[in-house]
Amino acid sequence: MAANAHLGGAGLPDVSQAPQILAATSITTAFALLTVLARMYVRVFFIRNVGLDDYIMVLTMALSLAGFAVIIPEVIYGAGRHTVYVENTASIATHLNFATQGIYMWAIGLVKISIGLFLLRFAPRRGYKIFIWTLMFECKDIRTIWDENVKSQCFTSTQLLELSYTNTGLNILTDIIFAILPAIMLRHLQVNWRVKASLVCILGLGIFACAAAIVKLSVLPNYGRTGDLLWDYSTLTIWVVVESNMGIIAGSLPTLKPLFKQILGTY
Repeated sequence: MAANAHLGGAGLPDVSQAPQILAATSITTAFALLTVLARMYVRVFFIRNVGLDDYIMVLTMALSLAGFAVIIPEVIYGAGRHTVYVENTASIATHLNFATQGIYMWAIGLVKISIGLFLLRFAPRRGYKIFIWTLMFECKDIRTIWDENVKSQCFTSTQLLELSYTNTGLNILTDIIFAILPAIMLRHLQVNWRVKASLVCILGLGIFACAAAIVKLSVLPNYGRTGDLLWDYSTLTIWVVVESNMGIIAGSLPTLKPLFKQILGTY
């Protein structure tokens, strides 16, 4: 037992956050998948016009599914438990978590690109177009985190924390702007006021992804604080997945108007 005293969670009871991780990630991933499938159904069979924003959203959903597929063995190998109780498999779980981070960071970045491309369909002025393109690609080259050459140098927990703060802060800023921008931009669009209102409200749902990012920001200080990474990153993993999937849902709902119209009738 003394040999294990240095391991994270030594002396603490063997409890697991695995059920919370699996519940949160599976539910949000399922809802995100349903919205993307509905989106593509509308684009292919109603609109008969599939755009670049749709393809990027499909890619984002594929990444989300891949991330969820990695989370399952990650939990099996010990994610959500104290390291001392899964000493033999802790290294595997930690490696899988790094893969999960890389996958979802790509997903979070791509979902914003998809939303930006969707907004470009409605941008009435060149200034709005330039602003949206800038937001989609502002300082988010995640290769600085997930580049093989960099990875071999093994970031410390402090470095990962600083990078996470920067990335999350930029994501929150982008989410807020994308939630507010439609209300400003659509003032000049010559369409029925009810269409404007529905677009603004639905696109404003991106604020939920922003809320998830803010919660993620609040739990970042716990990352690596105790050296018990398998336990510490459990809540962070949940909110990274929620942020990604809420972005997918919010970015896909505006495209479902024809489907809602068919189901609910003209409004």
